[in-house]
Amino acid sequence: MDDTRLFTELVYRLNLDDGSADEAPAREGVLLHRWRGRGLDPPYVLHVDPPTLAEHLRAMEDISELFPNTPQEIGALQLFLVHIEEAVETAAEDCRHLVIGPAGVYARPDAPPRTDRGV
Repeated sequence: MDDTRLFTELVYRLNLDDGSADEAPAREGVLLHRWRGRGLDPPYVLHVDPPTLAEHLRAMEDISELFPNTPQEIGALQLFLVHIEEAVETAAEDCRHLVIGPAGVYARPDAPPRTDRGV
């Protein structure tokens, strides 16, 4: 699956389970307006673009053990959604910026520098 389709699939899946998400301008991130029925105002911002998302998902190993009947990239996306859930559910009130780090997704109070692809 190409990078843009993976990004589109991420946004689609974030809209399931009573969520509301949409692409930020120029696909420079994802705005999370609602998470599992809980309104997020102001929205959380997941700082990821299509190439960064694809690179992160393709780097995940041994996903087939967790999701045996799922293509590798989709299994990685499902695990990535779990990481987003953990970040949203455990974030401090002032931490509305979600970034990819070495072991998952982290909430922080400010946006990362534009050249920063991680924590």
